[in-house]
Amino acid sequence: ELIFLGTGTSSCVPVVSCLTDPEQACKTCISTLTPGNEKNVRRNTSLLVRFEHPDGRLRTVIIDCGKTFYESTIKYFVEYGLRQIDAIILTHGHADAILGLDDLRQWTLGGRVQSHIPIYLSSETLEVVEHAFPYLVDRTKATGGGDIPSLQFIEIEKNKPLNIEGLEFIPLEVHHGFKSKGEPLINLGFRFGEVSYVSDVSYIPPETRAQILGSQVFILDMLKPESHPSHYGVQEALEEARRIKAGVTLFTGFCHRLDH
Repeated sequence: ELIFLGTGTSSCVPVVSCLTDPEQACKTCISTLTPGNEKNVRRNTSLLVRFEHPDGRLRTVIIDCGKTFYESTIKYFVEYGLRQIDAIILTHGHADAILGLDDLRQWTLGGRVQSHIPIYLSSETLEVVEHAFPYLVDRTKATGGGDIPSLQFIEIEKNKPLNIEGLEFIPLEVHHGFKSKGEPLINLGFRFGEVSYVSDVSYIPPETRAQILGSQVFILDMLKPESHPSHYGVQEALEEARRIKAGVTLFTGFCHRLDH
């Protein structure tokens, strides 16, 4: 079972400056003020994967834990009767993928739900997390009352599949724009079973595309009508979907330029 915790950009939808615009020119953002248009409310891109373990208990694995993670869990954990998080996978080190990590204290503080949460991430993303949240990586750096989440960081090895609670996740290396020195910023998509998930992408290398081919469900980044330096626009996303030819292709990561 797949539950989309968020399908929007880092800025989310609606955009505050659009809601307060006297001209109310952005129809997508303004539409969110009308009951029944909740589908245009888009939080940071995130996917919850729920599957049955051989022991019979349902497992919950979440891909990305961004700025709107807390808000998403209030809605969907209650709606779907979810409680425990068995693992979180981070795709990259941007704010919309990692800034909700501190909110995981609500699961682990005092063992309310569980003792700890495994976090799978690349070494590069771990460096970003350590810089943004030093106390999450090294508990001796905690200040204040010391009420912090208990997280177990597990580095993803290059080209090595992950076995998380009995389900294999194959990392899919794609480009997500460029770093300051010009080399590509690597974002990790994932293939699990017949599903391939690529949430932030500007270029898919041929060797990665070969790993995606044959997927029955393909979930792909589509930011806005035009091209963008770090995301697929509509044209690029449609072309990629035609190459992959999955049974079902779903697009995610919309900005307010795209109405549901």
